[in-house]
Amino acid sequence: MNQFLPKVLILSRGVWDDTDGTSSTLTNLFQEYDPNKLAQIYIETIAPNTKCCHKFFQISEFSLVHKLYKWRTKTGHAIDTNQENDKPLDSKIAKQEVATMNYVRGHRTIWFTIAREILWSFRGWKTKELKQFIKDFDPDVVWINGATEPFLCNLYYFVLQIAHTHSVVYMQDDNYSYQSKNLLYRLFKQYHRKTIKRVVDQCDRMFVISPKMKREYDEIFNKNSILLTKGIDIDKLSSSNLYVHKPVKMVYMGNIIYGRIYSLLAIADALKRLNSEETMVQLDIYTPNSISSDIKDYLLNIENVFIKPPVKYDEVQQIISEHDVVVFVESFEPKYCKVARLSFSTKITDYLSSGKCIFAVGPKDIAPIEYFLEEDAAIVASTQDEIQEKMFMLTDPSLIESYAVKARKCACNNHNKDKMVKMLYEELVSLNSK
Repeated sequence: MNQFLPKVLILSRGVWDDTDGTSSTLTNLFQEYDPNKLAQIYIETIAPNTKCCHKFFQISEFSLVHKLYKWRTKTGHAIDTNQENDKPLDSKIAKQEVATMNYVRGHRTIWFTIAREILWSFRGWKTKELKQFIKDFDPDVVWINGATEPFLCNLYYFVLQIAHTHSVVYMQDDNYSYQSKNLLYRLFKQYHRKTIKRVVDQCDRMFVISPKMKREYDEIFNKNSILLTKGIDIDKLSSSNLYVHKPVKMVYMGNIIYGRIYSLLAIADALKRLNSEETMVQLDIYTPNSISSDIKDYLLNIENVFIKPPVKYDEVQQIISEHDVVVFVESFEPKYCKVARLSFSTKITDYLSSGKCIFAVGPKDIAPIEYFLEEDAAIVASTQDEIQEKMFMLTDPSLIESYAVKARKCACNNHNKDKMVKMLYEELVSLNSK
């Protein structure tokens, strides 16, 4: 099919890095695509690291700041990874940007968000180099990888006007719903929703990441969206667990933001009671996020709870293979529930592909928890009161094996990579033939 595949220009916030979990879905879906028919525009001052694509246009947010007082500052840079001497923007600017954005992510407020929008409103990113990159690549299809912040939606809309071709949008998070009653937030969200709708209305296809998102977004945007998740290589799917350790080994791997740390604390408390007379279960926690000293001290004072140093994405599956149960958590806090309500973490398909039993904790109306319940693919505690009861179930090796089989069945039925990729490529080809 490769000879018939259209040229696709991918628009996204983050750099494409095959070794990073953030872009693992892109890598998974486009791994078999002709890399010469792919290009990406992104807004991080970090060099790409992927074999899937060679042509990139990098917009530096920190250079947009510099441009305010030094108008000759270059804000965009075309990169061809096939050219050995082709380098990204100034490394000093790159380091400043990474440090600043890490601080912003750790101190999220509406004021940072508004300041960022104001910066982009000066349009220092609308350069002749960006326009030339789009025209030179001459895409058949523009792929919008998530309609997130308004400034990104405005960038996407600009590219759509220049490219003037078919386009698709892949919705992976719920950026459209109101998630707070704060007046300033709601005014900003009203503007945000308009920028999202303007982009979505321009697109010929809409892909969504969860069944719950499909039901809601089909009605909101009046589209028949297509469910698309990271695919699982069924041929490599583990067929059985050789044995269950004693004590049972549980592992959590992922972010602890959006209140997830509090669900992990509830699991740790339940584990403490479960192990009061005999060590039955232990929990390893791997997270790239910092844990406050008081929470870390509390967790480390519970026997059989271990906080491990973060690992690279390509080490995740090996660590999971050494455990019996993988843990998935969402927060029960209402403000965080609204943020995660329609999302479908890449961690879910990583867990399903491991062939291990999944223990999921979170409200039943959040998309991942709802999915696990509907598919009976995990042992689920959908209320805080259920955590202790469901933790006790994890002391039964036969039940762990049973749910490992159910998780593998779900992987085969719903996330077969061959079928997922075939469907996606056929959709792209059909667009280009119109």
